[in-house]
Amino acid sequence: MGVGGARAGLDKAIEYAKTRTQFDQPIIMFELIADKIATMATEIEAARLLTYRAADLCDRGIKCSAEAAMAKWYSSEMTNRAAYEVIQIFGGYGYMEEYEVERMARDARLATIGAGTSEIMKMLIAKDIVKRTL
Repeated sequence: MGVGGARAGLDKAIEYAKTRTQFDQPIIMFELIADKIATMATEIEAARLLTYRAADLCDRGIKCSAEAAMAKWYSSEMTNRAAYEVIQIFGGYGYMEEYEVERMARDARLATIGAGTSEIMKMLIAKDIVKRTL
């Protein structure tokens, strides 16, 4: 959910940044916007890989509770960071229902709460890692 939501937000931000002009050029040409897009894309890929790793371990019958919690925690926090950046790229339009970005931000917030809060995920990660080292 986190990866998909963040990717949808990134796609919308790129589309918008290509068409929104400021100072006679698309805003995607500005370094700050490019930095936001690069950061979001990298964090989305990192979350995707954490998720694939946890799924691979589980599919192979290997205990994967810490890896699953890492994927859930990182993805949910990442999707919130991405939603914030998408709103920044959209500016004031980011709060308007017509642009769908405000809904994405609300949905992103749920990711850190539903199916285990970020704090619970970190607790599970730490417990499992400590148990593995004993």
